[in-house]
Amino acid sequence: ELFEPKNCMRWVHPSLLQVLNQWQSGKKTDEEPTFQSFNVAIEGFKVEAPGIFSFPALTDEFCELLLQEVQHYRKSGLPSRAPNSMNNYGLVLNEIGMRPAFSAILKEVLLPIGARLFGSDEDRIKEVNGVAIESEDWGGSTLDDHHSFIVQYRPSDDKHLDMHIDECDVTFNFGITSHNNFEGNDLTFCGMFDSADHRKYHHTYKHVKGRCVVHSGKRRHGAMDIEKGERASLIMWTKSRSFRRTEAYRERNRKGLTYGDADRVCLSYTHDPDYKNLMPKKQQYHMKPREEGQAGNEVPLQTEKKWITVCPAADLSEGQSKLLNLKEENEQIAVFKHREELFALDNRCAHMGGSLCEGEIEDVGKENLGCSDSKATDGMVICPRHYMCFNLKTGENVEGDFTMKQKVYPVRLSSDGQHIEAGFV
Repeated sequence: ELFEPKNCMRWVHPSLLQVLNQWQSGKKTDEEPTFQSFNVAIEGFKVEAPGIFSFPALTDEFCELLLQEVQHYRKSGLPSRAPNSMNNYGLVLNEIGMRPAFSAILKEVLLPIGARLFGSDEDRIKEVNGVAIESEDWGGSTLDDHHSFIVQYRPSDDKHLDMHIDECDVTFNFGITSHNNFEGNDLTFCGMFDSADHRKYHHTYKHVKGRCVVHSGKRRHGAMDIEKGERASLIMWTKSRSFRRTEAYRERNRKGLTYGDADRVCLSYTHDPDYKNLMPKKQQYHMKPREEGQAGNEVPLQTEKKWITVCPAADLSEGQSKLLNLKEENEQIAVFKHREELFALDNRCAHMGGSLCEGEIEDVGKENLGCSDSKATDGMVICPRHYMCFNLKTGENVEGDFTMKQKVYPVRLSSDGQHIEAGFV
């Protein structure tokens, strides 16, 4: 039932289905209905904020069957990969035979909505029920490709989603689980990737089962920490191949990310090189909801250095590592032994927070010296998540990406030589 494209209308929420049927019935013989004739004022449609919209989209039956299908696939032991570079738990639906079904949903259900909200100047509306939508053309009139997947959040697994932009033109995000099944994990939106307010708070959205929130893929957003239960979402990253070939698209993406003033809730530990300067240490690598009046440009105060015992010296062998996890301070220090010397780095990889303590240690080698005082015999640790390599002595990325550099901590043997100690501020 789920895999059959001709069933796509069966899964559409009655409010949306009514509007779709009215639109289709209004066409003339042998003539496709124009997007201008589609009434986006669906019962329950809401302008959440400028450029962000939500509407009732899917039936409860579809949500429940889709979750069951994901659970069945997981239990089967068949191969699967992470749905994207930031979510570890979920399933790529396109890769288990569901691409045709979601292609039908895109063409028959979502395309007219994309056209009216993010389409060409001819198709895009200015307001809904008297509320201005303030959106731009992101190829919504010609969406013809998609990456469709399920993401799942639990306190013990993927707890949150760091701030980011999507690799698509228009994002359709559907709540699949009931709001009674989880607490927290609100979706938080910030500015557009090329605007001065890219890192300024914009809107908070609470997921509702069967309801879709739609926005430009280039709007910064993330999911806050889930406090309890489990939440699943169906995500459709949609693209317009013809729009991506236009000069307007190339010009807009040529500008790149804009940094500047930041609200704390909009900071990204994955993408912002100034993250650790702006985010208080105890809040780093968490995603907490925005509080009124909360700023993001406060630099943590420096305090006195403390030395903490990591492990007995005999417990750290050559080429191995030990983790010092200071939960109260939200600090993780990875201590390494290479060529009989001790080194200590921030354990969380500057790329996407992977654990360096779980990585392999090798010599840097002649081709990855990085800085002038590096030697081929210096050690480097390889992050097991995406294989980023960092010099153990300098903390810098050996490939020369200066936006990714690990904090270096002092490390020593205790005065009696029996223990390894790391220092932190």
